[in-house]
Amino acid sequence: MSQRRKADRAEAIVRGVGGMFMVMVLLVMVQSVPQILNGKHPRDAIGTVLQMITGFVMLGGLVGVVGLIVWFIVGKAAKRRGVSKGSTGPH
Repeated sequence: MSQRRKADRAEAIVRGVGGMFMVMVLLVMVQSVPQILNGKHPRDAIGTVLQMITGFVMLGGLVGVVGLIVWFIVGKAAKRRGVSKGSTGPH
């Protein structure tokens, strides 16, 4: 399998697992919002909801960054393995 294909596969796996984790976090957030916001002043409730949305967006960004790091590492590792076998690899 080519280096790029291995890296793409690893990134897809990381993003898939991250996506499933984000869905679980979203389900927990949706179920707990009524209890969190119960009895709060509307301004406090809006601030809390905005914090939850910001945290969820940051989690999505983290999943993307981890996916790219894995893609980069797997691509570099495949190049190193190719060089260690005696081939010069692409220049």
